[in-house]
Formats: sequence, C-alpha cells, structure tokens
Amino acid sequence: MEIASFNLHFGEEPPISGTLGSGTVFFAGCNMACVFCQNYPISQLKSAYKVVDEYALSDIFLELQNRKSHNINLVTPSHLVHLICKAIDIARQKGLNIPICYNTSSYDKAEVIEFLKDYVDIYLADLKYADNDLAKRYSGVADYFEVATKAILKMQETKGSLVLQNNLATKGLIIRHLVLPNSIDNSKRVLDWVVNYIENPTISLMKQYFPTYKAFDYPEISKKLVSAQWNEILEYAYKLGIGGYIQVA
Repeated sequence: MEIASFNLHFGEEPPISGTLGSGTVFFAGCNMACVFCQNYPISQLKSAYKVVDEYALSDIFLELQNRKSHNINLVTPSHLVHLICKAIDIARQKGLNIPICYNTSSYDKAEVIEFLKDYVDIYLADLKYADNDLAKRYSGVADYFEVATKAILKMQETKGSLVLQNNLATKGLIIRHLVLPNSIDNSKRVLDWVVNYIENPTISLMKQYFPTYKAFDYPEISKKLVSAQWNEILEYAYKLGIGGYIQVA
C-alpha cells in the first residue's frame, strides 16, 4: 500500500488532536475525485508516497503511539481497508492500545463499516453532499448521498455518539461538512439529514474551503466562501440545535 506521510497532527477537532497531537497517516490515492481537494497531490496525483506492507505500517502505528499521540488517524483509508486492518492486528499484538480513527469521505459500503467495528473506535466522517448533482459534478460520483448516509448510519449503529474522556475522543462519530461556495441549499440539506437521522449528533462545520486543483474550472467554486454564506449556514445550524465544532482556519 502507498502512504504519503505520517506525523503528529494538531489541526483536527479538539478531541482528536488534543494537546499532544493525532497520530495521522496520510494514505496516497482516494476512491473519489474531488476537483477542489486540498490534498490533491496526495489523493489525486499521488506525487509523493512510499510503498509499505502491513508490517511496516504496524511499526508506524507503534512509533506514533510511542510519540504519545492520542490516537491513530487514518486519512483516506477506504481503498486500503483490508491491508490496514492486517496492520492494526499486527500492531495490537505488539501493544497498540490507543483509539483508531477512520477519517473518510464516507463513500464507503455499509458492509465495510460493519467489518470495521472491531478495528475502528472513532469515525471522522465527511458528509459532503446531499445533492447528487453536485457530487457528480465536483467528485465524480452520482450516488454519493445514498452511499454516504448508509455508511454513516452504520457508523452510528456500531460506535454510537461521540464519547469523551478527559476531553479526548475515545469512541463514536463526528460528522464533518465543508461548506462550499454557492451551495447553501446543499449544506442545509446535509444538516437537515443529520438532525433527522443521527441521534445526539456531533457535527464539525468547516469554513476552510479555498479554490485549488481543478476548482478554477468551475466558476461557482473558483473563489473562497463569502462570509454571508458561511453565516447563513451557522445560523441554520444553531436554529437546528446541532452541537459540535467550527473550523475556520
């Protein structure tokens, strides 16, 4: 399997990064093709990576644990699930005991999430789109909403709502949503679904969009999100009573 990098990461939600950092492994490649991907050199171009087997990956997990990371954070793991799980098994036999965080676009089969119930403790799950036309236009997948919501429901079923211990996540689900420019209706529909289908949800609303990669080919997303649109989504989330986190940088 191919990994781009691994290190302690401090830019995740507070209960993931904590004070000592999240032990993040960036896998090369992705099962989606987002034109605005901020990690496109890794996910789309695979321009910098090294090939490792499950034994080398297990050593990486243990190194991150030895560096006092709060968790192991698997970024874009969906296309490498079985190899990653083998590495987790090996690492656990050698003493890995910190939570495993699955950081995903949520374009995962529900059956895969069921399989992961004995491997993953925390889900950092994107819900990018409720509008499949946008999903097709920007990410190349026409069935995103159906696939992602089934996966997220299975995540909730297997791990439940977010559980904190000493302000750190130990188990559960955080749903992430990056607000795209000129896509207010999409964001509102995402929030509506979360409120209606996820018990006691924790959502992370992200203002971090900036145009990159192929986004400049799409005029409607070729500029940063304007404050008025961001504020409208914030107000809508507050109105719905959703709890969670706001990421603006």
